[in-house]
This record gives sequence, structure tokens and C-alpha cells, in this order.
Amino acid sequence: MTTKNKPKSQTEVTQTILDFLGDYKINEPDDVILLIKRVKDFLVFRDYNEKTKKHADSIQWKRTVTEILNDGYVYNGKACSDLVLIFITLCKAAGLEAQLLKLACVDGKKTHSIAEFKFDNEWYRIDPSFTEPKPYKGYLGDDQLWNKNWDGGWRVWKRGDDLWSMGLDGIENESDIANE
Repeated sequence: MTTKNKPKSQTEVTQTILDFLGDYKINEPDDVILLIKRVKDFLVFRDYNEKTKKHADSIQWKRTVTEILNDGYVYNGKACSDLVLIFITLCKAAGLEAQLLKLACVDGKKTHSIAEFKFDNEWYRIDPSFTEPKPYKGYLGDDQLWNKNWDGGWRVWKRGDDLWSMGLDGIENESDIANE
């Protein structure tokens, strides 16, 4: 895809998204768990290794949700952003406000993505990459740490509609966390 034809948003609700969502309704916060399971059951999780690294890194943070669903795959260990993008786009298609949180490990060496969504005027956060994702009530403040038991915790690095709105259009941007 050339830059000239690049969509403005990774999370544009297209017919592909609406078709994937179908008649699924989110009637309570825990309903998003089944939605995440549906996404994970649909996608193929390819191995991330020396043979696949070059391709995986070349598409990391560059695909739209429609492209991810049409491709039908993500890479194990590198899928957190793709899963969050799909999740927040499906939430938007279902009528919920949702956003991506790009987190930085407290050591400043790596990033992770989680989602926040709003249900009945309450914010919830969830990590769609977890084996057993669970929504937690509450907005994650910039001064709070998330998941302190994993590598010492994670702080909010950026938040927004998608990676592109945050100025992240490739995995090489991950090195920017050390400079901020």
C-alpha cells in the first residue's frame, strides 16, 4: 500500500468489521470476553522466530483492522497491538467508545498494548492478548502502573484511537520510548 492511498485510521469501521461483528451485542462489560474469544478463534497465530521476524516486523503497526481480518493472521508474541485494534474497532462498531493504550515497561525497553472501553458511562480496561482476558473497572491514569507483577509494571506511554494517531506507524517507533 502506498502512502498516498493509506487510510487515515487503522480502526475505520468498514463492512468487513460490521460483517465480523454480525448481530453480536454487548449488554454488559463481560460480554467483551466472548467477543475477544471470537477474534482469537478466527485468527491464525503464526510463530514469531528468526524465519518470520523480517516479515512480522515489516507489517507490525502498519495494517488496518480490515487488513488484519482479511489477512486472517497475527504473530505470536507480537499480536497485542493487532488484537487491541480489532477489539476497539469492534467496540466502536457495537456503539461503545474505546481507545488503545500503548504502555511502556517501567524499564523503558519494551511496549505493550491494552484497551479501554466505556460501558454505561464507566471506563473499563482489558488486555485482549491475555489467555483469560477480564475487564477491570476504572480508567488507567497516566500516574498509575498496570500489572505490577509483570516485569515490574507498565505505565501509559500513549493513548489514542489507533497507533497511527499516536505517530506510531512501524515497530521501529518502539525505540522512541527511551527518548521520552
